[in-house]
Amino acid sequence: MVRMVVWSAIAVGLWFLLRDAPGAVRLWTVTLCVLLPILAIVQVGAIGDPEALPRIPAYLSSIVSLWLIAALTATVARIGGIDATQLRLAPVAWGPFVAWSLTLVGTGLALLLAANRLGVRESELLLRLLPISRAEKQTFAGLSVTAGFCEELVFRGFLLHVLAGPLGTVGAIAASSTVFGLAHAYQDASGAARAGFLGALLALPVVLSGSLWPSMIAHTAIDIASGIFLKDRLTGNMA
Repeated sequence: MVRMVVWSAIAVGLWFLLRDAPGAVRLWTVTLCVLLPILAIVQVGAIGDPEALPRIPAYLSSIVSLWLIAALTATVARIGGIDATQLRLAPVAWGPFVAWSLTLVGTGLALLLAANRLGVRESELLLRLLPISRAEKQTFAGLSVTAGFCEELVFRGFLLHVLAGPLGTVGAIAASSTVFGLAHAYQDASGAARAGFLGALLALPVVLSGSLWPSMIAHTAIDIASGIFLKDRLTGNMA
């Protein structure tokens, strides 16, 4: 009951803050910031035994869901008059693109390794979802590409732009990163917090370079590297 009251208060407060935004943008932003985290949290409790969860169907389901959310986000942006430039889909020069991408990948992986060194353990569900067979790794790579494009478009493109109006740039980064972290509730509290921190990190080149592309590439590379190539090191050979 308390949680419902809190989420309702957040939804009402956000609706009020976005009073100057077009109706479709306003409604979709509240949906992303409130309903999406709630569904992510509820989904964790509904899974039951992680060992019974088949990996490839889970990957494919996530791929479909992410593309659907991205497509809806792009549609709402178009209806609300938010163009590609405002979504930070503008190209960036090769020099800054490479520099930002490599910096983000290095920093992101260093954060994951540091958390592991400090004794932060991955959730049982996340360990179950890490790929083992060749087919699983190939499908997981497809999921990583999907997450890199779709999640950046939604969280660092759409949400960052919309929330910057009422909250300012710093507030928008904090809010969108918090939602991004909550959307990763299946990683437990520590994993969700880490995802939120990574979200803030991925927002930096978007704000400073005006382009999503370095963050999209870095997000994809971090997921592939941590889920496939560094899996054993990050999980202590538990997966």
